Amino acid sequence: MPVNYVQMLVVSDNDAASRRLTRPFAAWGWGAVRVGADAETALARLRAGGIDLVLLDLDAAERDHYAFLSRWRAEPGLSNVPVVITTRPGVALTRLARCVEQGASDYLSYPHQPVLLRARLQNVLQRKLLQEQAAMALNAFNEIEKIADDLRLVILPLGTALSAEADYDRLIARIVAEAQTICNADAGALYLADGEGRLHFRYARVQSLDFTYTDPPGGLAEFAPIPLTDPATGAPNDDSLPAHVALSGESVNLTDIHSGRFDLSRLLGFEARFQPYRLQSCLLVPLHSGDITGALLLANSRHPLSDEIVPFDAYHQLVAEALASLAAIVLNNRLLSEREAGLLRYKRELEIGREIQLSFLPARLPHPPGWELVSHFQPALEVAGDFYDAFRLPHGHVALVIADVVGKGVTAALFMAIVRSLFRALFQQNYFQAEPAGGGPLLEAMTPFSFVDRTALLNAIRLTNAYLITNHGDAYAFATLWAAVLDPDSGRLLYVNAGHNPPLVLARGRDGRRTVREELRPTGPAIGLLPNAGFWLAETRLVADDLLFAYTDGTTEARNPAGQELGEERLHALLSDAPTAPEALATVEAALREHTGDGEAFDDVTLLAVRRLPDAGERRG
Repeated sequence: MPVNYVQMLVVSDNDAASRRLTRPFAAWGWGAVRVGADAETALARLRAGGIDLVLLDLDAAERDHYAFLSRWRAEPGLSNVPVVITTRPGVALTRLARCVEQGASDYLSYPHQPVLLRARLQNVLQRKLLQEQAAMALNAFNEIEKIADDLRLVILPLGTALSAEADYDRLIARIVAEAQTICNADAGALYLADGEGRLHFRYARVQSLDFTYTDPPGGLAEFAPIPLTDPATGAPNDDSLPAHVALSGESVNLTDIHSGRFDLSRLLGFEARFQPYRLQSCLLVPLHSGDITGALLLANSRHPLSDEIVPFDAYHQLVAEALASLAAIVLNNRLLSEREAGLLRYKRELEIGREIQLSFLPARLPHPPGWELVSHFQPALEVAGDFYDAFRLPHGHVALVIADVVGKGVTAALFMAIVRSLFRALFQQNYFQAEPAGGGPLLEAMTPFSFVDRTALLNAIRLTNAYLITNHGDAYAFATLWAAVLDPDSGRLLYVNAGHNPPLVLARGRDGRRTVREELRPTGPAIGLLPNAGFWLAETRLVADDLLFAYTDGTTEARNPAGQELGEERLHALLSDAPTAPEALATVEAALREHTGDGEAFDDVTLLAVRRLPDAGERRG
């Protein structure tokens, strides 16, 4: 979903640079508020509200030992507003890294191409929006689940004969009939509010006329839906007696309905239709329970001996109110039962979705001689937007893939299925097309990373990007993806990094500890963002005892109960003592569990580790 209007807080003492940075905002419908670099002034403006994103100058961020970022991160009401560091080109990356460690979401340098500037900022804003929507959806889900538990454990055991009625229409009719019988009323009707602010006649019965009305589409004008509020002013519709009772929650008992202050147009229309019938005494009681809002109407109470029409007495009102309360509970129970059944179906569908998603992951990883290859996959919810893949190619090379679709949950999982299936199909078709005409295997003497490998990687990336832009551009669906082809014999690795966290190549020193020798940085943007994005091939080589470690951002962004992220520095430290690929994964998994504790997972976590075994002469102890 595109970001429409946003308000930026620009924190910098360099007014000219701030103006240049925000100059394109007006054309996008964005606003900007500029303040100086003083932390207290900037935080005060942020507390005032109305800010969607902070653009913080690097010098301002570093002032007074990162005062702004430290205090911003410590305030829950502020830390949900993302911070992006702005800087001139050429600054040391370590300075930017320290700001990211302090909680900054991203950084950008100026001058900046407006298209890229907008894409970077929209990415940060969209991630914030998706996080907020996920939290709202989870809260709504938990609330409904709690109501369903109350229904099962508290409300249902209190049911009466009404709760045993299986048919909803018969239940409505029985509520009215029971009320008419108890109060000896000739006429009865049940009104229920819909989700559009209207009160419907669900059922009406006049015994002396042998008249029954249910709620079909259309019907009599006298039984048309009643607005609960005035469409012009939004004020409660107190002119309507049923609407007044339903909204106020107060019973109304009239000796003569014609002497009241309420609008009689519907009543007069009904009487005109059924002359000489006349409604006289009237009792309306509210129905309120959970999501149920409505009113129960009883009219023309008849004396049990003389059969003359008499007012409803206090006993009638108490009994009718008790019955209406019970009816509201039963109706709400029915509604909750339907929602609970829907939730159970939804849960089951999520379970099925999880099973289907797991089937997209490789059942067995390839294990070429002299190599270790292991993986870990942990969704934040039932389904995830992460995926990984590893499979042998016809000429003996191994394809490796790890990706992260924006967001998490069902939407991300659907796009994950699209991206994974499309990428693999587009990738592998190059090898089918490269088979000899006779249908035999690929040439055994293929040179490392022939045109097939190179074409396969670039075609799959470019065509997947084009598909997402063309068919799902409005959904703002994009993914970071790293894909590679490994030659097990030489250790050479050909790869494309489409905006993904750089996989790490860690070498082992004489002291047995590992250090990061190389980071396989992006060779193009995330797929699904730009229609004419450029992607490039890069190459490296894994020598004996090298460890390749690829991961999704849910790893380094995993948060502890205090909101602190695991971070790249901690990840590097964890990997420094890992002698093997399985031990590297086990170490990181254990650290993530310890770091996050019992808190809700912040994002999906996917890990992929590849290690080239040492030669026999190089094996250690």
